[in-house]
Amino acid sequence: MKRYASTRVDHLQIAIPAGGEEAARAFYGALLALRELPKPPELLARGGLWFRSGSVAVHLGVDPDFRPAKKAHVAIACAEYATLLERLRAAQVGIQPDALPFEGRAHCYVADPFGNRIELIDDAPLPSHEDAAEPTIVAVATPPGHGAISIVRASGAGARALAAKLTAGAALAPRHATHVTLVDEDGRPLDDALALFFPAPHSATGEDVVEFHLHGAPVLARELVRAAIACGARQAEPGEFTRRAFLAGKLDLDGVGAIGDLIAAETASAARAALANLGGGLRAQIAGMRATLREPLERLAASIDFPDEVEEPARGPLAAMLGELESELVRLQRDGEVGRLLREGVSLAIVGPPNAGKSSLLNAFLGEERAIVSDLPGTTRDSIEERFVIDGVAVRAIDTAGIRAHADRIEALGIERSQRAFESARVLLLVLDASAPLSEQAERLLARSEGRARIVFFNKADLGTSAVRAVSGHSVIGSTFWSQSLRELRAVIAQVGWGAAHPDLERAHLAFGGQFDAVARALDALRSARAALAAGEPLDLVGNDLRLVDAALAQLSPAEASEEMLASIFARFCIGK
Repeated sequence: MKRYASTRVDHLQIAIPAGGEEAARAFYGALLALRELPKPPELLARGGLWFRSGSVAVHLGVDPDFRPAKKAHVAIACAEYATLLERLRAAQVGIQPDALPFEGRAHCYVADPFGNRIELIDDAPLPSHEDAAEPTIVAVATPPGHGAISIVRASGAGARALAAKLTAGAALAPRHATHVTLVDEDGRPLDDALALFFPAPHSATGEDVVEFHLHGAPVLARELVRAAIACGARQAEPGEFTRRAFLAGKLDLDGVGAIGDLIAAETASAARAALANLGGGLRAQIAGMRATLREPLERLAASIDFPDEVEEPARGPLAAMLGELESELVRLQRDGEVGRLLREGVSLAIVGPPNAGKSSLLNAFLGEERAIVSDLPGTTRDSIEERFVIDGVAVRAIDTAGIRAHADRIEALGIERSQRAFESARVLLLVLDASAPLSEQAERLLARSEGRARIVFFNKADLGTSAVRAVSGHSVIGSTFWSQSLRELRAVIAQVGWGAAHPDLERAHLAFGGQFDAVARALDALRSARAALAAGEPLDLVGNDLRLVDAALAQLSPAEASEEMLASIFARFCIGK
């Protein structure tokens, strides 16, 4: 065996039996992706086969006296190690992995058709503890509070050594749960637990990762984190595990955002929408759009440089293609807005004069007595925010203090908060008493909310409807005691809040503010190109706009991100994720 060092292997000689050339071609050529080439002059007289790739050259020499005792053990450097293993598994070739790295590289063993033991070694070295730029980080990965288990996660080049200290030297088999006794930095027992080791680069972060599954007492998880820090680890920052996964190429930027959305999801619809982005669907969609633009852009450039040889693109098909692209961008923009509603929910301010039934309406929406209800005006003196779901969209309802001119000092503070909710909410639900003439405060609220996204609910219709009149926008006449009124209000909230649209939750959507800006820029440039095309302008002017469209699309799903962008994304992550 020729020893594999940090430089690539130049030449290996492997013996095969006479008549084994076809089997050798199938294995070394097809499976190991080596090319069969004419033998170098110095090997012409020796017979056999000569294979070469960018990493290695292999001479398969025919041995008429091939015997089992002469079977070789050879090492081959593999430039695309992971792809090679997939190809071998697909061909049902047995692979014997080795958990311990060989000279800092992942490796495994297979047998060729003649029983030669082939050691396959990854050309890319694993991160070494000595050269690691990043320290080992540790954090609790489960939510705070009591439960069946708590999980503490560590990631970094020193994670395996850290696990050895915290488990009193227990041997951890890769990707298997091992029963261990956890100890602190002084060797004192902490808990009976399970430990799982995920060696780099085949882990969530691309680094060595160790997870400890403890009993669910919060104090145990805190003590283990403290002991890990005492043993040399560092407390992880919010989102740092995911950040390392991104930097290691395990996730793209869309996947990072999807994980954040998935963690924060409050409804099943929001979770499904986040999963749609996790699979890289948006990146594929943008790549398809840019591929559509590539042919006309290249043809335009060629027709300008070589007008006598290359014709300009035909205007009719180009106009049709741009129209389809605009429709796709508009749909992406619309789906992004609906996706934002699914992530963030819709704010609904329930406003109105005192004693109009605002708190009763909130209780009816929630199906429980959340707000105090009384016949006395001014019972609600502070804003109460609760959440309910309509068609998979979270509605954040704010029950506000009744707005009136004369109030004591405490009630006035509640009214001030009501005014802020009135101004900031996406949808206003104005509750009025339909059984009595409208008060001066009610008239003022109707006038102030004119032109806003609002719903006027004439409540207490079970007691009379003397105050009901035509108003602009949407209105419902009913009572908080009538189930039909609640059904009508839910339908109208969906209509006013998000157009009652049912988004395709399986389709990827925009997630960051910068992506919305990029779509807007792409649409502006695309519409300019379509206008120039319709006006018969020279196609080189159209080409300038199309290049702007392509540049904006490139910003929708960038391969790289600035530190400012990453900081804004990971700021909303929890510690331990």
